[in-house]
Amino acid sequence: MKMKEKIIITLIVIAIYICGIITPFVIKNTRKTILKNKVIYEIIVDTEYINLREEIDLSGNIVRKVYKGEKFKVLKYYEGNSYNWYQVLYDDDKIGWLASGKENAWVIVVNE
Repeated sequence: MKMKEKIIITLIVIAIYICGIITPFVIKNTRKTILKNKVIYEIIVDTEYINLREEIDLSGNIVRKVYKGEKFKVLKYYEGNSYNWYQVLYDDDKIGWLASGKENAWVIVVNE
């Protein structure tokens, strides 16, 4: 292999390596910006605790419990038969769903 080819291959490998390090950072920050621009309002949990879930389903995977007084940015809202569902932003760049009872709300809407 000629010296010129070795240099080109080395530069390509370095570029791939650098992109692998930088790309997740760029994607994460871009995603945060996009999500923040889609916030429709905020909610505050108004019950002892409720489960934050991966999807709109009471049997869906629980991401974590959220407690009274915690505040979330709402990205989407879905009105179901028995529950209202809020797609929220948590931990700065993750998305999950919170349910609230229709008769007895578990969250308070603020900054509408």
